[in-house]
Amino acid sequence: MKKKIAVFTNGWNDEYLDFVLEGIKDAASEHNMDVFVFLDYTSYDKSPENLMGELNILNLPDLKDFDGVLLLGNTLYVAGEMDILREKIIEEMIPAVCLEALVDDIDCIRTENINGMKELVEHLVTEHGVKDIFWVGGPSDNADSNDRYNAVIEVMESHGLTVDPEKQVDGSWSFNIIQALMPDIIEGLEKLPDAFVCANDVMAMGVCLSLDRAGYKVPDDVIVTGFDNLLSGSYFSPTIASVDRGWTARSHQATEHLISLMNGAPNKRDTIYNSTFDPGESCGCPISATDAENQKEAGRRTYSLPLERTIFDWHLIDIDVCTSQVESISDLHETYGNLWTKNHSYEGNDFALCVDHAFMKSMENDEELLVEGYSEKMDVVFCMIDGNAMPQGSIYTRDLVPHYNASSEETAMYLFIPLHNRQYCEGYFVIKNNHKVIKDFYLNSLVSHISASLDRGRQNIRLENMYRKLEDVSVRDELTGLLNRFGYEKLAIPYLEELRKEKKKAIILVADINRMKQINDKYGHLHGDMAIKITANALQKAIPKEWKAVRYGGDEYVIIGEAALCENINQLKKKVFADIENQIAEQELPFNISVSIGYVYVASDSNLSMEECFRMADDAMYHMKEMAHKTEDTE
Repeated sequence: MKKKIAVFTNGWNDEYLDFVLEGIKDAASEHNMDVFVFLDYTSYDKSPENLMGELNILNLPDLKDFDGVLLLGNTLYVAGEMDILREKIIEEMIPAVCLEALVDDIDCIRTENINGMKELVEHLVTEHGVKDIFWVGGPSDNADSNDRYNAVIEVMESHGLTVDPEKQVDGSWSFNIIQALMPDIIEGLEKLPDAFVCANDVMAMGVCLSLDRAGYKVPDDVIVTGFDNLLSGSYFSPTIASVDRGWTARSHQATEHLISLMNGAPNKRDTIYNSTFDPGESCGCPISATDAENQKEAGRRTYSLPLERTIFDWHLIDIDVCTSQVESISDLHETYGNLWTKNHSYEGNDFALCVDHAFMKSMENDEELLVEGYSEKMDVVFCMIDGNAMPQGSIYTRDLVPHYNASSEETAMYLFIPLHNRQYCEGYFVIKNNHKVIKDFYLNSLVSHISASLDRGRQNIRLENMYRKLEDVSVRDELTGLLNRFGYEKLAIPYLEELRKEKKKAIILVADINRMKQINDKYGHLHGDMAIKITANALQKAIPKEWKAVRYGGDEYVIIGEAALCENINQLKKKVFADIENQIAEQELPFNISVSIGYVYVASDSNLSMEECFRMADDAMYHMKEMAHKTEDTE
């Protein structure tokens, strides 16, 4: 049986994941193992409800079904993901490795934070004369951020310099957060520091842009440095001086170590590799040859990226509007099928939209939506394999991937992303061998729009069902459930006209309860209502389901149907009478019910009006009623 590795990560650091997932897949390929990546988009600025919806992806896999677990630990810090996953791993006693973060009882492969940061600060002090530093850090309780800050302090003190504890800010690793904070920081400073030293490249680029808007140039007026050595940092102008952590190599090493644990090797607990400083223009150094090539690529992307994004936005619009007119679950399947059969260039050739069974059921009833965990089954609303749309179906949620091929000789990497509306689970989206879609936040945009599209489709289907129920109520008799007079006009008469157009012979039956007044007078109107319901039930059960049965008024009923659907009308009448007798016996009623039924056939070429046909059937019924009364009077 092919071995499987579960990987857990946050998806926001798209460049990091691009390198790391490449390293993981390369290592897994060497051993013909499949990789299942469970990815969330938790962030500090999301509401608690949205965090719940994202975190639910951690409940999707059953770790018993995997041979090992790899945690991308430096991404799993926003909403307690690491604590949740550690508990699951320890409970299942499954081999596990954490990349870039220390976790109790789990082996760690990591690049230390200190050596590269020390090299960076040493370079700033000795090569650029930096004496005054403003620290832009991650969350105050984050170990990586604190290690980097302590390295800054240590090097500064070794040169007889200090770091003013007032000159620091928690940027929470976020470009947006630091952009919001920087204007007030700049305005509050008496003079600029020599350098803004940032705990990651994302915040460094945010600081550079904020300084530029305030009229300051980097590095002429102030130095800015980062950490992580992102590719976007070399695209940026000025290129960001940073610390390299060897992500691809580390992820490959972490995967190899995990595989060794899966094969019975002993634990090593903590394996540490050194980080290294990589100079850049933002610290005042000349651009490197590698960065110069990246800058050329960035120039090309200046033109191509907006165009690519515009085309992608058109695809997102198609996703948005595809469910705007759906009225049923079959419509939902069809509209997504049409959408992705036409264009799946971003999703790739292998992907599936797996919708939770509870979410699907909630479209047609009041099924409660899940907020934690998933249903036993998933409805596969759409699935594509090797570029071919697959038939609709369902899978057990534990199976995760529709049409999974465990015997394939090629390594596959699957991405699983939660679909939800706030805290309410919709299902998940799974993509095979297309992790590049994570870059530039394409994947996040894609699943966000799919989630919104699903919710819109659900609301439309629910509204349509409510409308149909209201419409049905308007044409139904409250006591019997048969059509009422409005239903007679709206449904029964058009049904007869349709039979005429199709040149089909029709039949009209008129039924009436004999001596109904005596039942009401002797036993009361409640028993009279029971007589009306019993008769209606008997009629409804006896006639073909295509026929239209109407409570025309009081104790009178009209039935319209295609004659060919009932070969023996007298046999039908006997069924009605027998059923009435059975119901009376079961309910132990103190009276009998006799019903007169008259009918008339309407030939396919008949020119008789509806009124004439109805009168003829009514006359036949009254003839039967007179006969019934005479019989009863003589008894």
